[in-house]
Amino acid sequence: MGEFDFERGEILTNLTLLEDHAEKFPCPYCMEKHASKIIGYAEEISLGEHDKEMEKLAKEAREWRRLIQGAKEHSHDNPKPRQYAPYAWTECEKKYPKVMAKIKRCTKKIELKQKCPPEQWGLSKDCVNPFAVCRASIPCH
Repeated sequence: MGEFDFERGEILTNLTLLEDHAEKFPCPYCMEKHASKIIGYAEEISLGEHDKEMEKLAKEAREWRRLIQGAKEHSHDNPKPRQYAPYAWTECEKKYPKVMAKIKRCTKKIELKQKCPPEQWGLSKDCVNPFAVCRASIPCH
């Protein structure tokens, strides 16, 4: 096992999760978290091995994070336009308005109960990502 195998594995994991969030479950907070992890691990490798590819990856991930942060300013920070709904519905959810309504009710219930800001979602068991919880508990059919 090489010196930076763990870090390379974490980069791959977070790239995969970032891609999943971008394509399937758009959540700028989750995407920012994964981009930040990619930056950290890439910088760690580039400092240890003077790896130009990792320096380039860290630079690109910083740009992704900047773009995500810009999108975030227009999303979850203002819950009124969102009305307890995710900003992007899955294709399945779009086909079933009743499922969309259930997800909205579920999300509202969780958000009002836990009273933590979206930037803290998923950081503790007391502050969950309501979209993830609701989507996992409400079948799309």
